[in-house]
Amino acid sequence: MKLLIRVIIADDETRICKLIEHLINWEELGMEIVGIADNGIDALGLVEKAHPDLVITDIRMPGYDGLELIEKAKAINEKLEFIIISGYEEFAYAQKAIEYGVKDYLCKPINQDSLLKALHRVKEALKAKTRHSSLEQEYQSIKKDVGKIRRSFLHNLLLFPEEGFPENTLAEINQNYYFHFQDGCFRVMIIKIDGQGEAKPSTDEISAQLTETLLTALSEVTVETEIVPSNSSIVVLINYAPEEKAKLEAVFVKLLNEYKGRLIPFGLMVTIGYGTEVTELKAITTSITAAQGAIDDRILKGVGRIIEFSQAPTGAIFNADRYYEFTRRFTKAVELVDHVEIKKVINGLKEDLSRQQVSGSEIKRLVREVGNTYYITMRNSQLKIEDATYEQTTLEHAIDNCYALDQLFQELTDQITGSLSKLMADKSQKNVSQIKQAKMYIEQNYMKNITLEDLGSYLGFNSSYFSSFFKKETGTSFVEYLSKVRMEKAKELLKEQGLRIQDVCLMVGYNDVKYFTKLFIKHTGLKPNEFRKLFA
Repeated sequence: MKLLIRVIIADDETRICKLIEHLINWEELGMEIVGIADNGIDALGLVEKAHPDLVITDIRMPGYDGLELIEKAKAINEKLEFIIISGYEEFAYAQKAIEYGVKDYLCKPINQDSLLKALHRVKEALKAKTRHSSLEQEYQSIKKDVGKIRRSFLHNLLLFPEEGFPENTLAEINQNYYFHFQDGCFRVMIIKIDGQGEAKPSTDEISAQLTETLLTALSEVTVETEIVPSNSSIVVLINYAPEEKAKLEAVFVKLLNEYKGRLIPFGLMVTIGYGTEVTELKAITTSITAAQGAIDDRILKGVGRIIEFSQAPTGAIFNADRYYEFTRRFTKAVELVDHVEIKKVINGLKEDLSRQQVSGSEIKRLVREVGNTYYITMRNSQLKIEDATYEQTTLEHAIDNCYALDQLFQELTDQITGSLSKLMADKSQKNVSQIKQAKMYIEQNYMKNITLEDLGSYLGFNSSYFSSFFKKETGTSFVEYLSKVRMEKAKELLKEQGLRIQDVCLMVGYNDVKYFTKLFIKHTGLKPNEFRKLFA
């Protein structure tokens, strides 16, 4: 369960507290209000008892003013974040607040937009603190293990690429992480292992064997090497002198052939992705991205080779109209549980992409987007997938480990159609009772102007899906079934002498007597007045 950010509001004006409380959808923002105080003393008490992450406080309050509260609260928990609100746009207060580390100073009257922006900034600050704290704890726990410290450097760059490179000099990185980097060239390579061999050794065994060979081979041509196993990949960071570049490339060619000889008997394949060469370590994240792009390109260029990243011209894969048409057809097919159309649309997308100059990374991004569209469509159709998280994780694993375009799109198709089949199987036991509910609803409301949307909403279904579902289960459409019920009711009413044809028409849900008569003839073969003469 995700922990919410705990918030305290402190202001001597009750209406301001209420305003702040009701301006924001706190749960949606990932926050919860754990206390409200109308003076600084009570607010400090809440800080001690409720353990908040954020305090929103007025400057002028009885007891302790806002700045005093911040000072005393920081003594209790130095990691606390604060947002100051005040009717006083005074520089001295703002300056003092900055000294205490307060990032936001809002002037009354408070509006939703400015408060929401301030809360988002605090949320990001708290996330950064959590990440920093996590990394610091990790560093302290492995301080005595030099190997882990070295690997943590590359591991953190892989795990948090958006954080960028640490703001340290080369000498500081060498000191902090026990490296021996020198000025020269830096590069990241990724060795990717693919395949589903029946008797293959474990990933750990493979990584250990390949890593040992790799370190031995690179030791003579690199200044520094670090290796991190990552899923079914091995990520290699190397530092070398410019004049060693040709030797280094020859080493990787030799390694590739040696790896293939070891792995092919197990039904496994290996590909090496070259990242771009950079001349400063701080630019190494560029090389990491490029190496991953090269590995992604194996779905286009094949496995069992060295792939050097090249920035292919991608442009827009679809123009707006084509993208809309694909999404429309795909969404419709999913809503109607049409496996044939789903396969046809996805295959069309694959063929479309294969004719264009698109990188492997861009293709994988689009496949993820199609997967997301499927789950969004299910949610919008009010069809709950019990194992959605597991299915999405499985799809992500497939995307990362597919090594051919046909295989990638087959995995996407199988994932979606398999998910739909399971969903329909789970729902089949409920279908009988749901149809009974639908028929009961029609029996109770036939005299009203009910629609397919009304019935779908009543049962918790998307109208398009329910239309298909109802016909599949009953053998007739919703409109036909409703008309049949109304005609049967009309026959009963026509047997009563006191009711006019117009009255019967209205009582069974129709406003147009001519249309009612037409339907009645279609249903019984008789006009309403003829039926009355025969059966009344």
